[in-house]
Amino acid sequence: MLQQKTKEKIAVLGPEGTFSHQAAMNLNGNSEIRFYKTIHDVFDAVDREECHKGVVPIENSLGGSVGFTLDALLEYGLNIEQEEVVPIVHCLMAKKGTKKGDIQYICSHSQSYSQCEKYIRKNFPHADIIDTPSNGESARLVSSCHSRTESKSSINSGGNPEYAAIGPELAAEIYNLEILQKSIQDSKHNVTKFVVISKNKTQPSGCDRTSITVYPQVDKPGLLWEILGYFKENNVNLSKIESRPSKGKLGDYVFYIDFHGHASEKDPKKIIEQLEKVAQVKILGSYERKY
Repeated sequence: MLQQKTKEKIAVLGPEGTFSHQAAMNLNGNSEIRFYKTIHDVFDAVDREECHKGVVPIENSLGGSVGFTLDALLEYGLNIEQEEVVPIVHCLMAKKGTKKGDIQYICSHSQSYSQCEKYIRKNFPHADIIDTPSNGESARLVSSCHSRTESKSSINSGGNPEYAAIGPELAAEIYNLEILQKSIQDSKHNVTKFVVISKNKTQPSGCDRTSITVYPQVDKPGLLWEILGYFKENNVNLSKIESRPSKGKLGDYVFYIDFHGHASEKDPKKIIEQLEKVAQVKILGSYERKY
């Protein structure tokens, strides 16, 4: 069990040098950040009280929602206590002294590459792309590979001017790489929303967002229209609704809904009570809105 006076521990999707790492650093620079391999592992660490909080990505402005996070929010009894919006600025980085003309291989997470594809195709049309599990791992590989003749499948020791990586500026700092060009993403309006998960419940701030799941218990025409009508009736702004498979039968869905207000306030509370008459409702958290 965690002691009350211990240094705050934050679980993050690793390794070092990812945008998740950056989001955690934005929260509290004095916290101890622990890195985990998967989003499920982050939730598990908080649930078992290895860490006080966890930071996970939940939505990207270009790629949409992060399914693993939505599924874990439904599975675990943890609360969203905060949201953090991080601008996604991708950099091209390599070992110091590397010139762009040297680059033959580019290490990148698939999502990062897709967000920088126009730049890469224009400037490095003949470069081979090496898929990696994270931005941090891309930078780590480039910092550690060394032989100009070694194959791209075995870049794991040394430092090679033929290799570059796509990732955040933080990764270049951690792995001692030089940024050859900053802000190479195709869209300058690329942001990711992260959420802070914990066992805590927040008090109303006056400018809140509440996230819930709604799993209908009856199947009848117009049910979704009826659910949406509750928000209009109570003059509550519904900011997001999307469906995810219930993991049951085909065509069976759970709805994820975000709306303005705190779950303890009069109108949001009334909506939740109305929803509970026709569906299973889980409150994922109420937290201060950042946008």
